Amino acid sequence: MKDVIIVGGSGAGVTAGIYAARSGLEVLVITEDFGGQLLETEFVENYPGFKHISGVDLAKALEEHLREYENKGVEILMPDKVKKIEKLGEKHFKVLTEQGKEFESKTVIVASGMKRKKLNVPGEEEYKNKGVFYCGVCDGPLYKGKVVAVIGAGYAGVEDALFLSNICEKVFLVNWGEELGGEEITKKKLLQVKNVEYVNNAQTTQILGDKFVTGFKYKDRKSGEEKEIKVDAVFVDIGQLPNTEFIECKKTENGAIIVDKNNMTSVEGLFAAGDSTDAAKAQLVISSAEGSKAGLAVAEYLKE
Repeated sequence: MKDVIIVGGSGAGVTAGIYAARSGLEVLVITEDFGGQLLETEFVENYPGFKHISGVDLAKALEEHLREYENKGVEILMPDKVKKIEKLGEKHFKVLTEQGKEFESKTVIVASGMKRKKLNVPGEEEYKNKGVFYCGVCDGPLYKGKVVAVIGAGYAGVEDALFLSNICEKVFLVNWGEELGGEEITKKKLLQVKNVEYVNNAQTTQILGDKFVTGFKYKDRKSGEEKEIKVDAVFVDIGQLPNTEFIECKKTENGAIIVDKNNMTSVEGLFAAGDSTDAAKAQLVISSAEGSKAGLAVAEYLKE
Protein backbone atom coordinates (compact mmCIF):
# COMPACT_ATOMS: atom_id res chain seq x y z
CA MET A 1 0.00 0.00 0.00
CA LYS A 2 1.31 3.43 -0.96
CA ASP A 3 1.32 6.37 1.42
CA VAL A 4 -0.22 8.59 -1.26
CA ILE A 5 -1.50 8.27 -4.81
CA ILE A 6 -1.32 11.46 -6.87
CA VAL A 7 -3.69 11.89 -9.80
CA GLY A 8 -2.18 14.17 -12.46
CA GLY A 9 1.22 15.06 -13.90
CA SER A 10 1.33 18.80 -14.38
CA GLY A 11 2.40 21.59 -12.01
CA ALA A 12 0.30 20.57 -9.01
CA GLY A 13 0.79 16.81 -9.35
CA VAL A 14 4.52 16.93 -10.01
CA THR A 15 5.19 19.37 -7.18
CA ALA A 16 3.05 17.35 -4.78
CA GLY A 17 5.03 14.25 -5.75
CA ILE A 18 8.38 15.94 -5.15
CA TYR A 19 7.36 17.28 -1.74
CA ALA A 20 5.79 13.99 -0.67
CA ALA A 21 8.88 12.04 -1.71
CA ARG A 22 11.18 14.47 0.11
CA SER A 23 9.02 13.88 3.20
CA GLY A 24 9.89 10.19 3.03
CA LEU A 25 6.56 8.95 1.66
CA GLU A 26 5.93 6.11 -0.79
CA VAL A 27 4.28 7.80 -3.78
CA LEU A 28 2.45 6.63 -6.90
CA VAL A 29 1.75 9.21 -9.61
CA ILE A 30 -0.92 8.25 -12.17
CA THR A 31 -1.17 10.48 -15.24
CA GLU A 32 -2.07 10.46 -18.92
CA ASP A 33 0.92 12.68 -19.69
CA PHE A 34 3.26 15.18 -18.13
CA GLY A 35 2.41 18.83 -18.53
CA GLY A 36 -1.31 18.69 -19.19
CA GLN A 37 -2.33 22.01 -20.71
CA LEU A 38 1.33 23.00 -21.04
CA LEU A 39 1.41 20.69 -24.07
CA GLU A 40 -1.17 23.00 -25.67
CA THR A 41 0.76 26.18 -24.84
CA GLU A 42 3.19 27.71 -27.31
CA PHE A 43 5.30 29.66 -24.84
CA VAL A 44 5.33 30.32 -21.08
CA GLU A 45 6.72 33.67 -19.95
CA ASN A 46 5.26 34.03 -16.45
CA TYR A 47 6.75 31.06 -14.58
CA PRO A 48 9.58 32.12 -12.24
CA GLY A 49 13.02 31.06 -13.38
CA PHE A 50 12.03 30.73 -17.05
CA LYS A 51 11.87 34.04 -18.91
CA HIS A 52 10.73 32.32 -22.11
CA ILE A 53 10.19 28.59 -22.55
CA SER A 54 7.91 26.48 -24.73
CA GLY A 55 5.09 24.65 -23.01
CA VAL A 56 6.47 21.33 -24.24
CA ASP A 57 9.94 22.05 -22.87
CA LEU A 58 8.56 23.10 -19.49
CA ALA A 59 6.47 19.91 -19.38
CA LYS A 60 9.63 17.89 -20.06
CA ALA A 61 11.42 19.74 -17.27
CA LEU A 62 8.63 18.87 -14.84
CA GLU A 63 8.82 15.19 -15.82
CA GLU A 64 12.61 15.08 -15.53
CA HIS A 65 12.49 16.66 -12.09
CA LEU A 66 9.94 14.17 -10.77
CA ARG A 67 11.80 11.20 -12.27
CA GLU A 68 14.82 12.18 -10.17
CA TYR A 69 12.83 10.65 -7.30
CA GLU A 70 11.93 7.34 -8.96
CA ASN A 71 14.53 5.57 -6.81
CA LYS A 72 13.58 7.62 -3.76
CA GLY A 73 10.00 6.56 -3.16
CA VAL A 74 8.22 7.67 -6.35
CA GLU A 75 6.56 5.29 -8.81
CA ILE A 76 5.04 6.62 -12.04
CA LEU A 77 2.20 5.04 -14.03
CA MET A 78 1.84 6.61 -17.48
CA PRO A 79 -0.15 6.68 -19.66
CA ASP A 80 -3.28 5.86 -17.70
CA LYS A 81 -6.27 7.71 -16.31
CA VAL A 82 -8.05 7.35 -12.98
CA LYS A 83 -11.59 6.09 -13.38
CA LYS A 84 -12.73 5.96 -9.76
CA ILE A 85 -11.54 6.63 -6.22
CA GLU A 86 -13.15 4.73 -3.34
CA LYS A 87 -12.64 5.16 0.38
CA LEU A 88 -12.61 1.76 2.07
CA GLY A 89 -11.67 2.66 5.64
CA GLU A 90 -10.53 5.49 7.87
CA LYS A 91 -7.15 5.69 6.09
CA HIS A 92 -7.60 3.37 3.15
CA PHE A 93 -8.36 4.29 -0.47
CA LYS A 94 -8.73 2.19 -3.61
CA VAL A 95 -7.96 3.79 -6.97
CA LEU A 96 -9.19 2.23 -10.21
CA THR A 97 -7.77 3.17 -13.62
CA GLU A 98 -9.26 3.03 -17.10
CA GLN A 99 -6.79 0.29 -18.00
CA GLY A 100 -8.33 -1.88 -15.28
CA LYS A 101 -5.56 -1.53 -12.71
CA GLU A 102 -6.22 -1.20 -8.98
CA PHE A 103 -4.05 0.42 -6.33
CA GLU A 104 -4.42 1.10 -2.62
CA SER A 105 -3.11 3.97 -0.55
CA LYS A 106 -3.48 5.72 2.76
CA THR A 107 -4.20 9.08 1.12
CA VAL A 108 -4.90 10.55 -2.32
CA ILE A 109 -4.08 13.92 -3.91
CA VAL A 110 -6.26 14.85 -6.90
CA ALA A 111 -4.39 17.19 -9.27
CA SER A 112 -6.25 16.31 -12.45
CA GLY A 113 -6.50 19.80 -13.94
CA MET A 114 -9.16 20.89 -16.39
CA LYS A 115 -10.68 19.97 -19.75
CA ARG A 116 -11.98 22.10 -22.62
CA LYS A 117 -15.64 23.10 -22.76
CA LYS A 118 -17.59 22.25 -25.89
CA LEU A 119 -19.97 24.41 -27.88
CA ASN A 120 -22.67 21.72 -27.95
CA VAL A 121 -23.97 22.91 -31.33
CA PRO A 122 -24.89 20.91 -34.45
CA GLY A 123 -21.83 19.80 -36.41
CA GLU A 124 -19.34 20.02 -33.54
CA GLU A 125 -19.13 16.29 -32.82
CA GLU A 126 -19.60 15.33 -36.47
CA TYR A 127 -16.56 17.37 -37.56
CA LYS A 128 -14.38 16.84 -34.51
CA ASN A 129 -10.80 16.33 -35.77
CA LYS A 130 -12.15 17.07 -39.26
CA GLY A 131 -11.80 20.80 -38.86
CA VAL A 132 -13.08 21.21 -35.30
CA PHE A 133 -10.27 21.38 -32.77
CA TYR A 134 -9.66 22.59 -29.22
CA CYS A 135 -6.01 23.58 -29.36
CA GLY A 136 -4.51 25.98 -31.88
CA VAL A 137 -0.92 25.19 -30.94
CA CYS A 138 -1.51 21.45 -31.33
CA ASP A 139 -3.50 21.37 -34.58
CA GLY A 140 -3.06 24.82 -36.12
CA PRO A 141 0.01 23.85 -38.18
CA LEU A 142 -2.29 21.59 -40.25
CA TYR A 143 -3.91 24.75 -41.60
CA LYS A 144 -0.90 26.77 -42.67
CA GLY A 145 -1.99 29.33 -45.24
CA LYS A 146 -5.68 28.60 -44.64
CA VAL A 147 -8.57 30.62 -43.20
CA VAL A 148 -9.61 29.62 -39.68
CA ALA A 149 -11.81 30.77 -36.82
CA VAL A 150 -11.15 30.88 -33.09
CA ILE A 151 -14.36 30.78 -31.08
CA GLY A 152 -13.85 32.43 -27.72
CA ALA A 153 -11.86 35.56 -26.92
CA GLY A 154 -10.72 34.83 -23.39
CA TYR A 155 -7.24 33.87 -22.23
CA ALA A 156 -6.94 30.73 -24.40
CA GLY A 157 -8.74 32.21 -27.41
CA VAL A 158 -6.49 35.27 -27.57
CA GLU A 159 -3.38 33.08 -27.25
CA ASP A 160 -4.59 30.72 -30.00
CA ALA A 161 -5.56 33.60 -32.30
CA LEU A 162 -2.12 35.16 -31.92
CA PHE A 163 -0.38 31.85 -32.62
CA LEU A 164 -2.58 31.05 -35.64
CA SER A 165 -2.13 34.54 -37.11
CA ASN A 166 1.53 33.67 -37.72
CA ILE A 167 0.76 30.64 -39.89
CA CYS A 168 -2.74 31.14 -41.32
CA GLU A 169 -3.86 33.46 -44.11
CA LYS A 170 -6.67 34.86 -41.95
CA VAL A 171 -8.10 34.34 -38.48
CA PHE A 172 -11.64 35.20 -37.39
CA LEU A 173 -11.79 35.75 -33.64
CA VAL A 174 -15.37 35.10 -32.58
CA ASN A 175 -16.25 36.89 -29.35
CA TRP A 176 -19.43 36.48 -27.26
CA GLY A 177 -19.03 40.10 -26.13
CA GLU A 178 -16.83 42.97 -27.27
CA GLU A 179 -13.86 43.01 -24.88
CA LEU A 180 -10.88 40.71 -25.24
CA GLY A 181 -9.81 38.60 -22.28
CA GLY A 182 -6.37 37.31 -21.33
CA GLU A 183 -3.15 39.05 -20.36
CA GLU A 184 -2.67 42.67 -21.40
CA ILE A 185 0.69 41.97 -23.03
CA THR A 186 -0.85 39.25 -25.25
CA LYS A 187 -3.85 41.39 -26.17
CA LYS A 188 -1.58 44.25 -27.24
CA LYS A 189 0.40 41.90 -29.47
CA LEU A 190 -2.80 40.55 -31.04
CA LEU A 191 -4.24 44.01 -31.74
CA GLN A 192 -1.15 44.80 -33.81
CA VAL A 193 -1.76 41.83 -36.10
CA LYS A 194 -3.30 42.67 -39.48
CA ASN A 195 -4.80 39.32 -40.53
CA VAL A 196 -7.18 38.91 -37.57
CA GLU A 197 -10.82 39.95 -37.99
CA TYR A 198 -12.98 40.37 -34.88
CA VAL A 199 -16.53 39.05 -34.87
CA ASN A 200 -18.09 40.53 -31.74
CA ASN A 201 -21.39 39.86 -29.97
CA ALA A 202 -21.54 36.50 -31.72
CA GLN A 203 -23.22 33.30 -30.55
CA THR A 204 -22.05 30.32 -32.58
CA THR A 205 -25.04 28.19 -33.59
CA GLN A 206 -23.71 25.59 -36.04
CA ILE A 207 -20.55 24.13 -37.56
CA LEU A 208 -20.90 23.61 -41.30
CA GLY A 209 -19.15 21.02 -43.38
CA ASP A 210 -19.01 18.44 -46.16
CA LYS A 211 -16.75 15.65 -44.92
CA PHE A 212 -14.62 18.45 -43.43
CA VAL A 213 -15.43 21.85 -41.96
CA THR A 214 -16.42 24.51 -44.49
CA GLY A 215 -17.63 27.24 -42.16
CA PHE A 216 -19.87 28.13 -39.24
CA LYS A 217 -23.05 30.01 -38.45
CA TYR A 218 -23.59 32.50 -35.69
CA LYS A 219 -26.30 34.82 -34.38
CA ASP A 220 -25.53 38.49 -33.93
CA ARG A 221 -26.50 38.98 -30.28
CA LYS A 222 -27.42 42.63 -30.90
CA SER A 223 -29.43 42.43 -34.11
CA GLY A 224 -30.57 38.81 -33.84
CA GLU A 225 -29.48 38.27 -37.45
CA GLU A 226 -28.15 34.85 -38.48
CA LYS A 227 -24.84 35.02 -40.35
CA GLU A 228 -22.38 32.60 -41.91
CA ILE A 229 -18.61 32.67 -42.37
CA LYS A 230 -16.60 30.27 -44.51
CA VAL A 231 -13.45 28.84 -42.91
CA ASP A 232 -11.28 25.75 -43.22
CA ALA A 233 -11.16 25.02 -39.49
CA VAL A 234 -12.69 26.07 -36.19
CA PHE A 235 -10.76 26.20 -32.91
CA VAL A 236 -13.01 26.19 -29.85
CA ASP A 237 -11.70 28.16 -26.85
CA ILE A 238 -14.74 28.92 -24.69
CA GLY A 239 -13.38 27.94 -21.30
CA GLN A 240 -12.68 24.87 -19.24
CA LEU A 241 -14.19 22.58 -16.64
CA PRO A 242 -12.43 20.72 -13.81
CA ASN A 243 -11.60 17.04 -14.41
CA THR A 244 -13.34 15.78 -11.27
CA GLU A 245 -16.15 13.47 -12.39
CA PHE A 246 -14.32 10.39 -11.05
CA ILE A 247 -14.38 11.49 -7.41
CA GLU A 248 -17.17 12.11 -4.92
CA CYS A 249 -16.70 14.99 -2.48
CA LYS A 250 -18.01 18.53 -2.05
CA LYS A 251 -17.65 20.59 -5.21
CA THR A 252 -18.73 23.93 -6.63
CA GLU A 253 -21.52 24.18 -9.21
CA ASN A 254 -19.05 23.77 -12.07
CA GLY A 255 -17.39 20.73 -10.50
CA ALA A 256 -14.34 22.30 -8.84
CA ILE A 257 -13.26 20.44 -5.68
CA ILE A 258 -13.68 22.48 -2.51
CA VAL A 259 -10.61 22.30 -0.26
CA ASP A 260 -9.61 23.80 3.07
CA LYS A 261 -6.42 25.72 3.88
CA ASN A 262 -4.51 22.41 4.02
CA ASN A 263 -5.90 21.26 0.66
CA MET A 264 -8.07 18.57 2.22
CA THR A 265 -11.47 17.90 0.68
CA SER A 266 -14.69 17.05 2.49
CA VAL A 267 -13.44 13.43 2.59
CA GLU A 268 -10.80 12.86 5.24
CA GLY A 269 -7.52 11.75 3.72
CA LEU A 270 -8.50 12.95 0.25
CA PHE A 271 -6.59 16.05 -0.81
CA ALA A 272 -6.70 18.14 -4.00
CA ALA A 273 -4.58 20.84 -5.61
CA GLY A 274 -4.36 22.96 -8.73
CA ASP A 275 -6.90 23.75 -11.43
CA SER A 276 -9.25 20.94 -10.37
CA THR A 277 -10.00 22.83 -7.13
CA ASP A 278 -11.78 26.05 -6.25
CA ALA A 279 -8.49 27.98 -6.27
CA ALA A 280 -8.94 31.67 -7.09
CA LYS A 281 -6.95 31.60 -10.34
CA ALA A 282 -5.90 28.94 -12.84
CA GLN A 283 -2.18 29.61 -13.26
CA LEU A 284 0.75 27.18 -13.36
CA VAL A 285 2.63 28.95 -10.58
CA ILE A 286 -0.45 28.83 -8.34
CA SER A 287 -1.07 25.16 -9.13
CA SER A 288 2.55 24.31 -8.33
CA ALA A 289 2.35 26.16 -5.02
CA GLU A 290 -0.88 24.37 -4.13
CA GLY A 291 0.80 21.06 -5.02
CA SER A 292 3.58 21.75 -2.54
CA LYS A 293 1.02 22.57 0.14
CA ALA A 294 -0.85 19.32 -0.55
CA GLY A 295 2.32 17.23 -0.47
CA LEU A 296 3.36 18.70 2.87
CA ALA A 297 -0.17 18.43 4.27
CA VAL A 298 -0.34 14.71 3.42
CA ALA A 299 2.99 14.09 5.17
CA GLU A 300 1.77 15.91 8.27
CA TYR A 301 -1.59 14.10 8.18
CA LEU A 302 0.07 10.68 8.04
CA LYS A 303 2.41 11.55 10.92
CA GLU A 304 -0.58 12.47 13.05
